[in-house]
Amino acid sequence: MEEVIFMAGNHIGTQIKTLRLSRNITQEEFASRINVAKSTVAAYENGSRLPSYDVLVRIADLFHVTTDNLLGRSSVYVMDVSGLTAKQRNSIQDVVTTYKEYNKLYRAHSSGDIDAIYDN
Repeated sequence: MEEVIFMAGNHIGTQIKTLRLSRNITQEEFASRINVAKSTVAAYENGSRLPSYDVLVRIADLFHVTTDNLLGRSSVYVMDVSGLTAKQRNSIQDVVTTYKEYNKLYRAHSSGDIDAIYDN
């Protein structure tokens, strides 16, 4: 049972660190945003401690992902579109659909890195 907890904690920690670094947020700033100590964030990231349910929800909300994503059960990302009109939400969905199609076509015709084309 200890091994399963460590594996789950390690995955959560890896996800947290990946999401934090992808947004250029320091451990200290992240800790402040989710209302925990910096040492607690370090413990989450190294897998020696698991976040409580409440903290897990705060982390998911901060990064706009589901708790399932943090737990390694899904790679679905969420976006808060409250306050937008139906037309605005549809426009966003159209952009997402277009990018998905582009990525699908790119993968079919290339073995390169999709993100590299945006780094120019």
